[in-house]
Amino acid sequence: MPDQGRSTASLAFAIAFAPLVALAMLQTGMPVLAPALLEGSGLAPAAYGWIAGAMGLGSIWLYMANAAFTVALGPVTAMLVAALLSAAGTALVLSGVYALMLAGALLVGFGYAATTPAGSQILADHTPREVRATLFSIRQAGVPLAGAIAGAAGSWIATRFGWRFALSGLALLAVAVAIVLALVPRRFNEARPRPRFHAPALIAIANLWAPFRTIGGSPGLKRLSLVAIGFAVVQGTVNSFFALYATNELGLSLVLAGALYATMQGASVAGRIGLGFVADRLGSPMPVLRWLSALSALSAVLLAALTPDWRLWQLAAAMVFMGLSVATWNGLFLAETATIAPETVSEAAAATTFFVFATYMLTPPLMGLVIQSSGFRTAFIAAAVLAMTSLVALLLPERAFE
Repeated sequence: MPDQGRSTASLAFAIAFAPLVALAMLQTGMPVLAPALLEGSGLAPAAYGWIAGAMGLGSIWLYMANAAFTVALGPVTAMLVAALLSAAGTALVLSGVYALMLAGALLVGFGYAATTPAGSQILADHTPREVRATLFSIRQAGVPLAGAIAGAAGSWIATRFGWRFALSGLALLAVAVAIVLALVPRRFNEARPRPRFHAPALIAIANLWAPFRTIGGSPGLKRLSLVAIGFAVVQGTVNSFFALYATNELGLSLVLAGALYATMQGASVAGRIGLGFVADRLGSPMPVLRWLSALSALSAVLLAALTPDWRLWQLAAAMVFMGLSVATWNGLFLAETATIAPETVSEAAAATTFFVFATYMLTPPLMGLVIQSSGFRTAFIAAAVLAMTSLVALLLPERAFE
């Protein structure tokens, strides 16, 4: 790659990566801080399922309205606005009033979701295809990296200074990212023609069908969307309830639960980068996704098998295994999406990821009900069974989705 092309690709990666990390810290910081947040607000553990569900609802709102938001504003401007919306949403969560917390979680989810189609478009427009799976996976490694930071630092800060102090710091980071994005060269925002932005289009009824229209004519996108559902059930369950499970069922302190969560997320960082490299060497992410679908289900079973008798090194080893299998599929999924629909990357990424976040939205409330009636372990086993959806879809030929 010529020096100028390498410089452009490096800058494009930085533009796509930094906002993802900052907004993912808010998204992943919520479940880590959930025990302190719920205690401080006088809410029962099951209430967090609806907060997590509201974040998921905000995300699918973005994916349905992507053409009106990301495509119309341009990818850089969309992430700038998203960062400010996430900060505003966090301010509502800080109120401790349940209704306002739900509204704030909705905005946090909307803001975080914008980084997927926007970042995918930037990488597709400004990076070479032969390293795309690696770059997409490295970028998506920012999510568990953010989770590791939120798990280790967030729980420590919350224990000493309170959960509001911890969340306030994350909100300020989002504002700082918005300021930096305002300085990005305009060519990264203007690489493709943009329709005029109309705010009312964000709530247009037609948005409800946008993801279905996008995937409707593509068997490959249909299959990927179904694959995403199985993966997202396990990831959504683990991310939303691990800290509560560790403190309520395993008797661990919030700090130790946060450290184990950080271990899991740290393993995901390494796994996403390594598996992206493997996928590029194999010439396709699909073989790697098939293995991960089985390992993801196995991880949910492993989580259900944890008991208070497990030693610390055993818990840490379990977290590493789970980190390598539960949350390493995302970059591979987006790289395959970009390959299937190179001319409409933003729209295709938004449409397929819509099903990811629809699952994220529905999983926490439903699993919260399962936990309330039958316990955490039953919920994890249920997630493992549902995860097999991914394996079945990946084993079927693409023509089965025509």
